[in-house]
Amino acid sequence: MQANQRSRTAEWIAAIRAGHLRHDRSVVFEDPFAIHLTSRGWRWVVNNRFLYWLIVRKMVPGSARGTFLARARYTEEKLESAVLRGIDQYVILGAGLDSFAWRRRDLARKLSIFELDHPASQLAKRHRLEELGYPVPENLELIAVDLGRETVAEALARSRYRRDGRAFFSLLGTVQYVPREGVMNTLRSMASTAAPGSELVLSYIVPRDLVERARQRGFDRLLRFAARRGEPFISFFDPAAFPPEVCALGYELLENRPLSELARRYSGEGTDDVQASYIAHLRITG
Repeated sequence: MQANQRSRTAEWIAAIRAGHLRHDRSVVFEDPFAIHLTSRGWRWVVNNRFLYWLIVRKMVPGSARGTFLARARYTEEKLESAVLRGIDQYVILGAGLDSFAWRRRDLARKLSIFELDHPASQLAKRHRLEELGYPVPENLELIAVDLGRETVAEALARSRYRRDGRAFFSLLGTVQYVPREGVMNTLRSMASTAAPGSELVLSYIVPRDLVERARQRGFDRLLRFAARRGEPFISFFDPAAFPPEVCALGYELLENRPLSELARRYSGEGTDDVQASYIAHLRITG
């Protein structure tokens, strides 16, 4: 993402969630707020079945669509299990146009939610919420942060976040846009500010040479799609090597799997090149 510019990725992720709910036969992830949070142009596309199929289904690689939906559902399943175990704080890093705080009012009394995002992206979201007349829920705190200048721990210190209470962190669709050193620094900072027993779900992209040769063409298409929107992928992680690196920072690996498995579990089928995307569930050990 370019400095002082909101994320364009957040717009089409919301559009994909909205179009999925309206047009796809098998619903993997239900987000009725997505259509309202995205831009006027995207709403026009999503509300027209022909345009949705012509633009979204043709323009956005199947791997991206499958990834967004499967990782969102997986994360919220893990969060729900964490809430049952007594975790009462949810930190969403790179929140974009996420609608969790509005969708899951059933958890309002059980969860304090903290959305961390780039100032430009968060300001755009605030403006959209004002246009819609959607108040910020009492259990949600929006925290603008430029992680190139401030750490997660420093940002959360400016909020109602409780360091002595366990938290659930999500870091989805973000690490591929951040230099490797920045990713590791973010994970280190999260571990330093989270109570033992806190949990994290993060998604990441594997290097091209680990993608099956037959699927590399689709993988390249995904890279070009992101680059054309001014948000190129710059960090890739080996699923065999990355978890041990993260665990060395104070985490315990609970699960690490390709999103293609989740796509098959949730919808009965995989999607092109989603094998390049992985998701990991970790516990912070302190």
